[in-house]
Amino acid sequence: MLLAILRFLLFLAVCEAMTMKQIKNTGKMMRKTCQPKNNVADEKIDPLNDGVFIDEKEVKCYMACIMKMANTIKNGKLNFEAAFKQVDLLLPEDLKAPTKEAMNACRKVPDDYKDICDASFHVTKCIYNHNPSIFYFP
Repeated sequence: MLLAILRFLLFLAVCEAMTMKQIKNTGKMMRKTCQPKNNVADEKIDPLNDGVFIDEKEVKCYMACIMKMANTIKNGKLNFEAAFKQVDLLLPEDLKAPTKEAMNACRKVPDDYKDICDASFHVTKCIYNHNPSIFYFP
């Protein structure tokens, strides 16, 4: 779920946290936009929620697309401050602290990657590995 926060906590600034159902519905809309843009098959992105990260350009750029839609990429770089704001605005209360903890643990990961697709992929994988129980990716 934590990464989902990075990705699909939409640009809708709602004062109330979203339910998991709302989060997943938002994720579906984002997927419908990003999947065709990156020509990536369901078989390559469905396994993400089970911790299977297929190291292919299309998958990586799909992840970056989701993050861009979630307004967590600014000027071609991951923006953790924006992601933290999304967490506070949109995630259910019980997911906020563990999501922020996982994000903090992975904060330096993007520093090793120049390409935003690579950075998005590796930070997402890091967040999953930090706490798979709260992970969701559209």
